Amino acid sequence: MRVALRSRFSRLRRLCRSCGHWLYEHISATGRAFANVWPQIDSIKGLLVPGQENWLFGAARRLPDRAVIVEIGSYVGRSTCCLAYGCVGTRKHVYAIDTFNGNDADFFERDFFGEFTNNIERCSLAEYVTPLIGTSAEVAGNWDRPVSLLFIDGSHVYEDVLADFRSFFPWVVPDGIVALHDVGDGRGWPGPFRAWHEHIKSRLTDHGTCGTLAFGTKPRQ
Repeated sequence: MRVALRSRFSRLRRLCRSCGHWLYEHISATGRAFANVWPQIDSIKGLLVPGQENWLFGAARRLPDRAVIVEIGSYVGRSTCCLAYGCVGTRKHVYAIDTFNGNDADFFERDFFGEFTNNIERCSLAEYVTPLIGTSAEVAGNWDRPVSLLFIDGSHVYEDVLADFRSFFPWVVPDGIVALHDVGDGRGWPGPFRAWHEHIKSRLTDHGTCGTLAFGTKPRQ
C-alpha cells in the first residue's frame, strides 16, 4: 500500500511539475516579460491606476509587427514606456502626442519634455518612441498612417477628449483598439466619462475596463 501511494504521489508530483512548466512557458510569458521591466516603469511618475501599466504593456505586445500606436497625453512617459516596452524586439512604434506643458488645471505651466525624454532614454526605448509636440488636432493635420492602438489620456475637458477621439479615430484600423483613461464613475473626471458614454463607446465593440481605463475595438465595416 505504501509503495503504491508513493508511486501515485510521485506521478502526481511529476504531473504538477510538468503543468507548472507549461504554465510558465506559455500562459505567463507576457506576465514574466512585464515583471522584467516593471522596476523601470515604476520609477517613472504617472497617474495610472495599478494594473493599467500591465494592460498597456500587454495590449502593445499583442499587436502585429509594424503596428502603429498613438498615445495622446504622455506627461513624463510612464504610460509611454509601458507601450514601448511592449514593442521591444519588433518594428512596432509609439507616437506620443503631447504639448508637454500641462493642459489641465491640476498642472502648473511647465515644460515636461526634458523629463519625458530622459525617461525614454534611460529605459533604452528611444528607437520605439517618437514624441510629437502639439495638440491631437495639430498632429492629425499631417497624419498619414493606420493606427492599431489609440490611447487617449490628454486634456480631460469634455470637448478636448472628443477632439482627441475625432482627430484619430478615422485612422484606427478595423479591429484596432481605442482606450480612454480616467473614465471612472464620472465623479473624478466628468469629461472622459461623458465622452466615453455619450460618443465613444457606441462606436466600438468588445468593451472592457481596467480600473478607470475603458476600451473597445473598432468594428469592421
